[in-house]
Amino acid sequence: MPDVKETIEIAIKAEMDAAENYRRAARQTNLFLLRDKFQFLVKEEEGHRRVLERLFAKKFPHEDVVLPDTEDMPYREFREYEVQPTMQLHEIIEKAMEGEKRAIDFYQRLGDMMEEDDEKAIARYLASMEESHYYLLKSELEMVRNFELYDEVHNMMHVGP
Repeated sequence: MPDVKETIEIAIKAEMDAAENYRRAARQTNLFLLRDKFQFLVKEEEGHRRVLERLFAKKFPHEDVVLPDTEDMPYREFREYEVQPTMQLHEIIEKAMEGEKRAIDFYQRLGDMMEEDDEKAIARYLASMEESHYYLLKSELEMVRNFELYDEVHNMMHVGP
């Protein structure tokens, strides 16, 4: 397992990757409410990145963040959930949910590595935020499955009265 410094750098990179994944997901959907939720998740992940950057600056005030290259990320889970153009909407959400579950576990492990109570609290906060993302996506998954099916059966659904 990497040390605390490397772990925070990995987490910063993972949040950047997650935000980009949600940007791609937002571009791939025609359902405007789901697109808004993906854009909300982009902002959330960017906020997590800023929290981690402040944590890094506090713990390592005289050092710069060195982000790992995507190929060098030690945790495969942060690379396995990338949105692909060929994915169906339900697949995008399922992959995102898996990524959120991995992020929850990651932040719980980060909390175990921290020495200060305020640092542990940050890690717990991030884990709980990722958990809320998981449940937001879970509720959307059911809606998307219904919409995907409905679009297949009723292709005039969006025309209106």
